[in-house]
Amino acid sequence: MSFATKLSDYFLLLEDNVFFAPNFVTHIRSKVTTMKSNPWVLLEFSNRGFLGKLFHSKDLPLLAHFLLLFHKEKPLDRLISHFRTLLVQEKPIICRPFLFYHRFPYGATDDKQKAAAFQSKKPSGPDNPPGAVFTDMEVFDVHYPWEAYTLDESFFWTHNVSEGKHLTVILNQPANLSRVQVLTGSIVDGRYALQKGQVELGYYPEEVPQSCTSFILLGRLVEGQMDQKITLKHMGYDVSCVRLVVKASPSYSGG
Repeated sequence: MSFATKLSDYFLLLEDNVFFAPNFVTHIRSKVTTMKSNPWVLLEFSNRGFLGKLFHSKDLPLLAHFLLLFHKEKPLDRLISHFRTLLVQEKPIICRPFLFYHRFPYGATDDKQKAAAFQSKKPSGPDNPPGAVFTDMEVFDVHYPWEAYTLDESFFWTHNVSEGKHLTVILNQPANLSRVQVLTGSIVDGRYALQKGQVELGYYPEEVPQSCTSFILLGRLVEGQMDQKITLKHMGYDVSCVRLVVKASPSYSGG
């Protein structure tokens, strides 16, 4: 941070093993431009740790000194939040949609005992295995395909969907899935739900094209949704891809 003080006007704090939204620099520049009349210390383009945190470079010497003094007292992400309040930005400025996501589960550790304890405390609910998302659908606005696989309020927005188009999740490691849930359309009023679609499970991943070599039908959407428990242990191999396929073109232009 000290080294970067005079290299630019702004400093973006990142981590390794993360997904970047396309054109993320353009989106950050646009947000900074809109904030010119509002003083700020920290803009947050992710809600994870210290990933995607943007500072003024002029604040870096003070921030670096602050972290060196107190890094043994609190985790770095909590120190950064405290630093923001010290410079009189009381409330966080969360910039959506998020532009960065961890490629692996947040908080992952090599300590097997800690990892087991973390898993035992985790509430029952959706748990997406780490993976990458690919699609041949058009991207609308700044809601990108990988946002369809997050467990927060982010979402993927497309339009002009036609039969045969797909959105495919390729898991980092084959997994013995127990349940697959799919939700399309608006959760508020149900508009733009994909009425004709099906979910397929894929095996034997390939790199080019980024997909799987074999797929089987898991189920079809009902009113744009699917929630199906599955048992795969008897099949002898784990799932590498989960693919949503459009089976008929919708009668509307957005979705």
